Amino acid sequence: MLLADSDDPIIAPPTWQAPWLRVLFWVFMLAFAFDYRAEVPTAVSSLVQFGFLGIAAGVTVLMLLIGGPFLTVRPGAWLLAIWGIFLLYLAGNSLLQGVPPGRFLRTGLPFFLSFAAMLNAHVAVCSGVRLAHLAAPIFITAIINIVWRMVFGLMFTSSTLETARSEILSPALSWSAAFIGCSILLRTRFHWTMLLAAAALFTAMLLSITRSLLFPMAASAFATSLFFLFGLQWGAFRIQDLFKRLWPVAVVVFITIILVGGVFTAFPYTLIRWQERLFDPTSDRNMASDPSLLTRLAEKKAILDILDREPVHYLNGKGVGASFYWDDDFFPELYQVYEPDLLEEISSDIWYAGHSIWTYSLFSGGFIALTAFVGLFVGTIAFSISSAAANASLPGPDYWLLFLPAVVSACILSESATSNPFDERLLGMIFGATFSFAQAGFVRAHHLKNRGTPLKRPPRPIL
Repeated sequence: MLLADSDDPIIAPPTWQAPWLRVLFWVFMLAFAFDYRAEVPTAVSSLVQFGFLGIAAGVTVLMLLIGGPFLTVRPGAWLLAIWGIFLLYLAGNSLLQGVPPGRFLRTGLPFFLSFAAMLNAHVAVCSGVRLAHLAAPIFITAIINIVWRMVFGLMFTSSTLETARSEILSPALSWSAAFIGCSILLRTRFHWTMLLAAAALFTAMLLSITRSLLFPMAASAFATSLFFLFGLQWGAFRIQDLFKRLWPVAVVVFITIILVGGVFTAFPYTLIRWQERLFDPTSDRNMASDPSLLTRLAEKKAILDILDREPVHYLNGKGVGASFYWDDDFFPELYQVYEPDLLEEISSDIWYAGHSIWTYSLFSGGFIALTAFVGLFVGTIAFSISSAAANASLPGPDYWLLFLPAVVSACILSESATSNPFDERLLGMIFGATFSFAQAGFVRAHHLKNRGTPLKRPPRPIL
């Protein structure tokens, strides 16, 4: 299979639900594989995206009907319950404050899709679906969307290779950076899927001239190096493994050099744009700061000003989908980037999910939401490391995937100050599905602990 390197000596007892849930999970993940952002929303684009949502929602209902008995399996059930309660709070808080339901649904949809993915992945792994089989549709969906976003952005929007930026960027790129790091340093064998992910990531980054992707790449390298040291301490890895895994790094570097050289040869102006973006982003304008940074600062100042007018909203925010704006103190410089009429239009009534996870969490849900998001990422990392530690005595071929939730969290956090990946539907699904990898580790650890006795499916609460 795609990510199943070999047979796992520790397997969960088969259940009749597992084959059905595995197929349905493929359909769920692929539902948004061709998701995109229309340059100008139309009835057709809305209909297509409602179709994606309808498939994902219908499959989720089926998976919960079939896998309902596994919803209470611990410890993942606790975090699922907490996140579900938080989403109910977001909905109630927004509607009680008068946020139009349409705005709330559009802005909050990635959060609810992440919860649906958590539930679906949870019941699948608790029914006996192997972790590598669960990861395969996530990987395929990520690669499809990375390629599709580039094709769509260049062929179906007004963007060209000279101007394309976010229009060709997929929300799956951060996940791919985490996957590459885990594949290189934590996987027991070199596999072509890592090269495919690397080619997709670097092509998108080079063509879009996106500096921010350097952060998840660095976060992935740091996190996987740290987790390799953890594995050494637990006895799951050996120091000899490090030397065996260095040659894939050399392969990736070599292929990357070829890829970069090929892109710069085919599109020489991208080299000039990269030089400007990295070292002199304001060379053609009389600006003190990078224009991208200015928009973030304008948004942050306006949000804090809005909350300062009614400090009680520091506790519960203004609601998901509520309006904010950009502070006009930054307009004199931003006028050099935007046409005045366009700037006034796009910055006076903003209700998307903002440029930062943290500022938008504070604005939409106050300190309650801020605490919930911190808890989500900290909980994901803690569960991921704990599940890996619980399986260290007999790691198995899927062991490297147990670290993926923590590495993905690190990659998303590395961009969180200046970008908000949760404004994308697919990112919510991918993160939510990966979140439940830790639960697969806890289920396997239970069977590992009892491997001396006949493997019988235990009562619903595990651990």
